[in-house]
Formats: sequence, structure tokens, C-alpha cells
Amino acid sequence: MPGDPLDDVQHLHADAATTRPGGRTARVREAVIDATLAELGEVGYAALRIDAVAERAGVNKSTVYRRWGTKTGLVSTALVERRGDLVPPADTGSLRGDLIELLKEIRDGFRTPWIAALVRETGPRSTDNADLYELLDTFWPARFRTSGAIFVRAIERGELPADCDPDFLLEMLSGPLYFHLLMLGRPLDDAFLERTADFIIAGAQARPPAQR
Repeated sequence: MPGDPLDDVQHLHADAATTRPGGRTARVREAVIDATLAELGEVGYAALRIDAVAERAGVNKSTVYRRWGTKTGLVSTALVERRGDLVPPADTGSLRGDLIELLKEIRDGFRTPWIAALVRETGPRSTDNADLYELLDTFWPARFRTSGAIFVRAIERGELPADCDPDFLLEMLSGPLYFHLLMLGRPLDDAFLERTADFIIAGAQARPPAQR
């Protein structure tokens, strides 16, 4: 693209060790990642096109194809790099406080355009959406493990039995929000988040009938 100030990035050495930190390569990468998430938030994953990402970022599409190869590779990289924007769950000193803060983070996620777009497009795994789940599998498992620290801390504080399953509790915690908002179309107000946290705590603290 004549006149494009970013065009000569194509001539930079591919070896990361020779790339000047904070230089043009880094700026191009940042611009492409930002453009990818902006496009994802506007049109969703299925309709996202590399040409549109390149145009929004102000780079040649050949630059994007050469570095990321496919749409899945591009979006996957964007999710992994922006995963840091989803900060670890707060340690409030109590399980209830931690859960409410995590629920607020999930609620905020629904308000983030690119996360909301992915949520809208997900469904049962199938061959039709295999590429979508390929990239989601690079993002959600790590976030799941990070969030599980809430229950590990609670066990260490003696608030929960030692045999609690953090993964199961996270599923039980987040599931009501998806159903309440996406299926019923009801707002996720603070009162609902608090009720959800209290219900999860009561269930996690209860001993199975066989152990009573």
C-alpha cells in the first residue's frame, strides 16, 4: 500500500531477538490486536475478516497473514494477550466477598464487546464451530484455573471442606448468570449476584447426605 507508514514492517527481520523493544514491530502488533478485538466486538467471530482487521489497524493484510496465518490464529493470539486485562479475582479476606467480586467481574465481561460476541456465538461443540472452540480453549481454561484460587483460599481459611471441587463450584457459580441474562433477559443486579454467592456457599458447606 503506497504511502502506508507501516508498510515497511514487512522488511523487518523475523527474529524477535533483533526487534527493537517498543519499536515499529511492537506498535504494529498492538494495532492489529486492538483491531482484532474491535472487529470481534462489532461483527462476532464468524463474520470477522482479516482484510477488515488489517484495514482498521492500518497495515497490509499480507502482514497479518504472514504473522498469524489464519483467523483462528489471529483471534487466539488476541485473546491470550488480552487475558491479562481480566485481573485475578480479588482477595477480600472472605469467601463471600471473593465470590461477589468474581461475579461482578463476570458481569463486567458481558459488557465487554468482544467477550459478549464470543458468548453469543458459543453453543454445543460441533464440527461447525470447531475453530471457535479451538481458540476459546486457549482462553477460558487458564481463566478458570485462576478463578479457582477463590475456593483454594477458602479451604485454607477453613471456610469450606477440604474435599471441595473448585472446578465444579465455578460451574455452579457462573451458570446462573448466563441463564439469567442470556436466556431470561434479566439484569444482573447486585442483589442477584449476592443471592447467587450465598447459595453457592451454602451448597459448598453442606455435607453430602451419606456423610451426615
